[in-house]
Amino acid sequence: MKVGFLITARLKSTRLPKKLILKINQREIIRHMIDRLKTSDALDQLIICTSPNPQDAPLVEIANEEGIDYYLGDEDDVIQRLSDAAEHYKLDFAINISADNPLVSIDYIKRIRENFEKTNADHIRCMDLPIGMFSYGLKPSALKKVCEIKKSKQTEVWGRYFTETGLFNVSNLKVDENHKRNYRMTLDYPEDFELFKAIFDQFGVETYKTNIDDILDFLDNHPDIVAINKDCQQKYQERLLKQKELAK
Repeated sequence: MKVGFLITARLKSTRLPKKLILKINQREIIRHMIDRLKTSDALDQLIICTSPNPQDAPLVEIANEEGIDYYLGDEDDVIQRLSDAAEHYKLDFAINISADNPLVSIDYIKRIRENFEKTNADHIRCMDLPIGMFSYGLKPSALKKVCEIKKSKQTEVWGRYFTETGLFNVSNLKVDENHKRNYRMTLDYPEDFELFKAIFDQFGVETYKTNIDDILDFLDNHPDIVAINKDCQQKYQERLLKQKELAK
């Protein structure tokens, strides 16, 4: 079985311009994520899913420099881009999250693959993890079906197609109680970037190897750092609601 990780990535952000190529410890955010994903023995291929827009050319350059693959798909239709990338690379199963999440959990990536091998689910979620640590499992045939039924090309928010249509087998992966937090470790706002800098300062050049337990323990013991981006989630939720309305 060929399992690929589809990294959703573009450089169009206006809230934090070119956020994926902002540097911490002299290395871009997206490279930190690639470093982390390369440590997973559950993945056979890493693919940056971006667009042919010249603005996104630096992401292609990074993919080439890091020895991973890329796919140039639809600029706005994220779910179509993911589906086309999975088909292009002939994946049997895909795992996905955006490049905003350089500390995605490697342990749960493995659990998602194992869950698929047991359940053959169309969509696998582990939403009880802290924001920025979870990822999604996606069956390519289910991705293709979503592309057939959707009525909008504004699909940055695509989860509802799996969870609200009643057409798909969705598996909710159990998360260990000691891994459940309300922490936010995703990059959308300047405050998020400051939080990441604090985490990377703590763990240094081998942050990409740091497991979920050590990161959560650090944050548990440093509420001042957790507070850095405490107001960002409400702003994000408000934006999310607007995107859902556009996708209807």
